[in-house]
Amino acid sequence: MTRRITAAAVASIAAVGVASVATADSGRSAKTYKAALAAVNPAATTAGLSTVVGKAQLVDGKKNNKVSLHVRNLAASTMYLWHVHEGTCAAPGAPVAGWTYRTQDLGANGTLTSDASGNANTKGKSATFNADPTKSYSVNVHVATLTNGVAAGTIIACGDLKASKASGKSKPKTPHPPQAKGPKS
Repeated sequence: MTRRITAAAVASIAAVGVASVATADSGRSAKTYKAALAAVNPAATTAGLSTVVGKAQLVDGKKNNKVSLHVRNLAASTMYLWHVHEGTCAAPGAPVAGWTYRTQDLGANGTLTSDASGNANTKGKSATFNADPTKSYSVNVHVATLTNGVAAGTIIACGDLKASKASGKSKPKTPHPPQAKGPKS
């Protein structure tokens, strides 16, 4: 009987140990970053795109990283370039390596083609991206060709990626009203 209890205790401790290691190994949960893109002037105005706006969302998962981009008010049926960059819109750095962007039409990696209304949506993914909390990241859209004197590759829209708050659906608790007091006996 003692052997069974000992064996059960050892098995329980081993199971807890294995579960703890698995939790520690997969302890990094996905983190979401969002950006509101706005026109970068004077380039956007010169390119005839002063009202370009958009939004981007980046999910930094353990091995499955995704970014999506939605842009409005571009020139109709026109190809643009876009990337996730290190740095901010005010101080952009190089594109972040390791991203594969969905291409549209026959464009290269990181192209975005607007529809007849000047709207465009696209996505990207990376198996290697791991956001560094000491760095800033942004998403920007560039003209792909010389446009109204604006050189190819010039940024016309940008948004800084910011960590989004947890999206819990709980509402703040409101205190209960004071209890009604009846007449004293």
